[in-house]
Amino acid sequence: MLAPNLDRVRISKTVTHPGDFLSVAREPNSERLWVGHTDFKIYTIDFAAAKPTATAIFEGHNSYVSALRVIGGMLISASWDRKLMWWDIQNRRQVRTVEAHELWIRQLAINTAQTLLATASDDMTCKLWDAQSGRLVRQLGGFEERLPRYDYPNKLFACAFSPDGRHIAATDEACRVLVWETESGRETARFDAMGFFKADWDRNNHPYGGIRCMAFSPDGRSLALAGMENTDVAIINGKAMVQIFDWQTRQKNYELKLGSNIQFECLASHPQAEWLLAAPGAGGAGALYFLNSAQPRVIKETPATMQTFAMTVNEASDAFYTVGRGKALRWEIPA
Repeated sequence: MLAPNLDRVRISKTVTHPGDFLSVAREPNSERLWVGHTDFKIYTIDFAAAKPTATAIFEGHNSYVSALRVIGGMLISASWDRKLMWWDIQNRRQVRTVEAHELWIRQLAINTAQTLLATASDDMTCKLWDAQSGRLVRQLGGFEERLPRYDYPNKLFACAFSPDGRHIAATDEACRVLVWETESGRETARFDAMGFFKADWDRNNHPYGGIRCMAFSPDGRSLALAGMENTDVAIINGKAMVQIFDWQTRQKNYELKLGSNIQFECLASHPQAEWLLAAPGAGGAGALYFLNSAQPRVIKETPATMQTFAMTVNEASDAFYTVGRGKALRWEIPA
């Protein structure tokens, strides 16, 4: 049964800070966030404090901090500088730096067992790393380096592990989705989500729209994709869009378009599949949408108050945190 308390979703605390927060990770069973910024620094915010603030703790990257994950007492960061860095949270020191990719790293994912780390990069590879040692386990590929019809480089935007950790998925700017076995590296699925990409449109010699985030369903059978539809005037009135596929059969089972001139930047799934939460990034503040994951409809819409670039949900799914343009927000879903 869908949670009735979504009608009471509200912002409980706000932290303002100049510039853009691009990434976020939360320490388990706590209100402490680690947040990556466009100023190349990593900040901490403790929302358990009466008046939380953003405090710069770690410096070492020389470009945007695009993704973060917490594993045990370690914080792992990825950046447009192509590096992965491991940080000792308690002793507040850098432990390891890995020259991970040839181009920007856009996203990190961690398996449920917290043994494998995945990176998605504009060098068109998805790589698997030993989360403790930083050793490269496997390099995964299969994407085209350039967009079809366009003299324009492709990009690898998102990656996600299945809940059981047996599969890793990634998607590119051409909206092709690949799924591999993590143990063997064997490709097990390949399909195109063409509602996000139309190869017959070439304004300015490149497309608009595309997939920006993805999430497996709690049972691992479905893969949700979110971003912005591509239309011939998408830069003006393209809609934010979510599609859900049965990734093993390549069958699209769900499509929902919302708003105008907005793009979903991040996506989260309730652990019992009660809802999908989609947040807008480019195009304007828009709204946060709680979606029915079984039927294409909105359960709850609430103003986002900012362009959102990353978010995380707590263990009980009764609070979540969004970061973005000039702010970090704590949201609560009262019982």
